[in-house]
Amino acid sequence: MSTDRHRRPTSTRRTGPPVLAVVALLVTALLGASLSASVAAAPAAQAAITGPTVVSLTFDDGDADQATAQQTMASKGMVGTFYVTTGFVGASGYLTRAQLSSFAAAGNEVGGHTVTHADLTQVASTEAQAQICNGRKVLQDWGFRPTSFAYPFSTANASVEAQAAGCGYTTSRGLGDTRTRFSCGGCVRAETLPPADPHYLRAPDQVDSRWTLADLQGTVTGAANNGGGWVVLTFHRVCSPTGTASCPADRSITPALFSQFVTWLDGYRKTTANKTSVKTVDQVVRQYKGASYPAYSPAASVPPKPVAAAGTNALLNDSLETTDAATTFPQCFQPGGWGTNTAVWSSATPGRTGSRAEQLALSGYSSGDAKLLPTLDLQTCAPSVAPGAAYDVSTWYTSTGTSQFALYYRDASGAWFYWTSSPWFAASSTWTQARFTTPAVPAGATAVTFGLALIANGTLVTDDYALYRAGTGPAAAAPPASTSTTSTTDGSSARQAPSADPGATAAPGGPSARPGGPAQPPGPPVLTKRQHSTAKPYLPGGEALRPGTQVAVPPLRADGKG
Repeated sequence: MSTDRHRRPTSTRRTGPPVLAVVALLVTALLGASLSASVAAAPAAQAAITGPTVVSLTFDDGDADQATAQQTMASKGMVGTFYVTTGFVGASGYLTRAQLSSFAAAGNEVGGHTVTHADLTQVASTEAQAQICNGRKVLQDWGFRPTSFAYPFSTANASVEAQAAGCGYTTSRGLGDTRTRFSCGGCVRAETLPPADPHYLRAPDQVDSRWTLADLQGTVTGAANNGGGWVVLTFHRVCSPTGTASCPADRSITPALFSQFVTWLDGYRKTTANKTSVKTVDQVVRQYKGASYPAYSPAASVPPKPVAAAGTNALLNDSLETTDAATTFPQCFQPGGWGTNTAVWSSATPGRTGSRAEQLALSGYSSGDAKLLPTLDLQTCAPSVAPGAAYDVSTWYTSTGTSQFALYYRDASGAWFYWTSSPWFAASSTWTQARFTTPAVPAGATAVTFGLALIANGTLVTDDYALYRAGTGPAAAAPPASTSTTSTTDGSSARQAPSADPGATAAPGGPSARPGGPAQPPGPPVLTKRQHSTAKPYLPGGEALRPGTQVAVPPLRADGKG
């Protein structure tokens, strides 16, 4: 499941005019309002409530436990806005289409949050456009009428805002631009009605485990006591206990606290003097637009890039020479993995060709794998393929541990699925080509990606990746002439033959059993540059999944973390 967290806007995002912050501070000083307002009733010193306050309860990503929040809201007659990452819908840990349809039938709004949760300021313009437009088109194809959007990681710039508008959204939400005790102390207490910039709605920081009931109440009463406005609260996980691997502290609120807040909010809004209501984002837009509310703009998708011609390597930056300044990984590549192990990534020099290769050191292994793959995206890096065709995938490597290819495919909606795995490749102290011919590409697939996965403790260095239509690329390199030594479970040495011939194929699913033994013996030293990441975005395969199982793979954040 996604482990990313929205962050405060950086210099890519303009914040509200300074004059608004000055006015907010003056109003606060004059009225003496407090973010930690009392929960039950207005305190005696509370200023008169003059303007209306509207609260929108919004939920990002489509995490499965948001169904608990929806049920809690429904028990009080409330509705919310669910910004879903369409490529994750139906994957393990995420809401299903059936659940989203039931939410909409109950009056909730389903909005967009891109296809794969990409940071739109860190990808090519065509990729950003596809992420926004294609996600909206998928939601429309599923029977929704999406008009509201939320930026992944809350990052946007003028170009991205224009793309959100151009794709047909009427509003787009950010984060971290209204006052809480956690940040933005000089900011406004709420978004204005109408908003100054509908394509960057100002909202508090996302709710996480630091928030108390008083914090949640304070966002509402702080606005209500200071002229009103639009309070857009953002939730992700609704789970317990927080601070665990399955309920991360930086993204979660407990069901009990959420229920307490909804119960309080229900009572607060029913007190006429508070002039407070709870609405979806689209309902608020309809309220302030009135008769000028725009007609629904039908969604249109951006087609995938063309399939590479026969005899052409379909991968970009195949020799890993260019580094992505945002993630520090090779441009158009990302890490992935799963299970119990620790991955440390470094850039290695020299490469097999050029000046750079990528090194993975895996330790603490008891299950899973780690691998480097062409980025799982829509327009830029993942190579388009022809359904029914077979492909030759390859990379050159040195390693002290056993490895195998793990392959994935993307469908027309932009969702990614585990496809198959290759036979194992033996450890090698010299540059060796790992090569695998895929089965026929599944019907409906539009792109593929693959990575050479290290499936034991050890070190793996890779370089010179390739994907060709089967039989149209360069001839396979000769396999190693000798066997390699690995460790057995009792620590003795055993001879392990190299994997299959370079052109070998495997049935869908491929071998899935894991090699026995703890650590592999050390290999020759590899000169490395500085370590650049310990990222391992969750990307299962092999024995963890059946072929055709959908996966939700969060992209790297700009700090290189998964």
